[in-house]
Amino acid sequence: MWRWRRISPWGAAQALTGFMALVGSTMAVAVVVAASRGLAEGRIDALAALGLTGALLFLGLWLTFVLRMYLAGIYVNDRGVRLRHVFRTRTFSWSEVTGFEARPALLLGGPTVRDACWVRTTDGAFESAVQRRSRTGGWRKNNGPVLSADDFDRMLARLDAERASHQYGQLGGPAVVSR
Repeated sequence: MWRWRRISPWGAAQALTGFMALVGSTMAVAVVVAASRGLAEGRIDALAALGLTGALLFLGLWLTFVLRMYLAGIYVNDRGVRLRHVFRTRTFSWSEVTGFEARPALLLGGPTVRDACWVRTTDGAFESAVQRRSRTGGWRKNNGPVLSADDFDRMLARLDAERASHQYGQLGGPAVVSR
C-alpha cells in the first residue's frame, strides 16, 4: 500500500481550517468571476489588474497555508511514517523508526504545557504536530491537531502496533498490514 493513511484522528483544528479553506476558495472564485466579467466588458485598467493579481496571490498563499494546517498530522503506509507540519514534511522508513513517545512539545527551544507525539529514530527524536490537550495554563503551540488524552493514547498505541507489524515483516517473518 503506497497511499498514506492518517493515523492521528481529526481534531477541532481540522474543522476550523476546513471552514477557512471553504471561505478562501469562495473568495478566490468570486475574484476570478469579477476579473472575468471586467475583462469581458473592458472595464479593467492596469491598476485594477494589479489589484486583482494581488488579491489572487494573497488568496493562493492563504489557501496553501490553510490546507497545510488542515493536513498537519501523522500518516503511515507500508514504507514508513510521515510527519506533516505546516511548513515542512518529514518522512521516515520503518527501518529508521525505533519508537513513539509523548513528551512536551517545544516552542522556541523550551517545553510547553502540552505533550506532543515524538517519533524516535536512529537519528534522534522528531516532534510531530499532534498534541495532547492540556487544561494547564502556560505556553502552547497550535500547529496541528490537539487531541483528548484518550484519543492521543489510542493514537500512540496504533503507532506502536503499526511499527511492530512492519518491524516483524522486516526481520523475515510475514508482515501484518492493517487496512
